[in-house]
Amino acid sequence: MIRFTAIDGIPVCDAELSGRYGVYLDNDSLIELAKRDPDRRGRFLNAIARRGTLLFSLANAIEVAGPQGDSAEAVRDLLNGIGPHWIPLELNPWKVAEREEKMGANRAPISEPFMVAYFQRRAYDLSPEGSKVLDLSSNFFRLGAVLDWAQEERDAVRADAEKMDHALKTRLAELSQEFQREPSSLDRAFPAIPCDPRWRATFVFYNLMRQLVREAKAFQFKEHDSLDLCHAVVAAGCGSVATLDKQWKRRIEELPRPNDLAKIYYRPQVDELVGLLDQLTA
Repeated sequence: MIRFTAIDGIPVCDAELSGRYGVYLDNDSLIELAKRDPDRRGRFLNAIARRGTLLFSLANAIEVAGPQGDSAEAVRDLLNGIGPHWIPLELNPWKVAEREEKMGANRAPISEPFMVAYFQRRAYDLSPEGSKVLDLSSNFFRLGAVLDWAQEERDAVRADAEKMDHALKTRLAELSQEFQREPSSLDRAFPAIPCDPRWRATFVFYNLMRQLVREAKAFQFKEHDSLDLCHAVVAAGCGSVATLDKQWKRRIEELPRPNDLAKIYYRPQVDELVGLLDQLTA
C-alpha cells in the first residue's frame, strides 16, 4: 500500500506488502478486467480493497495510456477504483535485486522517478501553483490520473525503456556467446541460486537469464522481449498473483522448484485469477 507525505515540499513515499496480496497485471488482462463483466470487475476491486495491492510499473502506465475511447475510460475507471492500494513499482531487474539485498522482499521496490512524477502531477492537478492545501487522503491516490501524465511523457519514458531493453538484449547476446564457448561461464555470471523468501525477484531474474541463455539457439530474442523479461521478474518475484503472456507464463512455471513465486495466469484465465483473489482476501 502506498503512503505519501510531503517534507518541505518534497514527496516522500513508503510502501510495503505486509499482510496484503500483491497483484501484477499485464496490459491485456488490465483491459480485459476493465471492459468485460462488471460483476467480475467489482469482485476484483473489492478483493483489492480488502487485502490486495496493485503493483503498477512505468511500463504499465505507458501501455495503458495507449487505448483510446471507451477502452481508455474503462481503464481509467478501474484504476481510480483501486484507491490508495497500489505501488509505483521499479521495473529494472538489476535495481530490484539491489533493493532486495538491502531490504528483503517485504519492502516493495518503489520506482522513485515514477513516484516523484506522479506526486508532482497529482499535486498540481489538485492544487495548481500551490493555490490550495494538499489533502493526502485516499482521493489523492487516484491512479487514473497517471494516464494523463503518461500521455504527455510517453516519448521520454519509452526512450528510457528502450535503453533498458537494449542493455538487456546486449547482455544476453554476450552471455550466449560466452556460454557457447565455455558453458561454465553462465554459473559465474548468473549462478543457479535457490529460491529464498527474502530474495524472490533475484531468484526469478537469475534463473530466467539462465533459461534464456540456454534457449538462445532455439529462441530469437526480439525487440521489447527484454521489457517482457522485466515484467516477468517483478510479477513473479514481487507479487502473489499475476498475469503475463503465455510464453512468459511457461518460463516462470519452468523455474527451479521448490519456490514460493506468484501464481501466474494469462488473459483467458482472468476469471480464475479473480476467483483466487476472492479466496485469499475473504
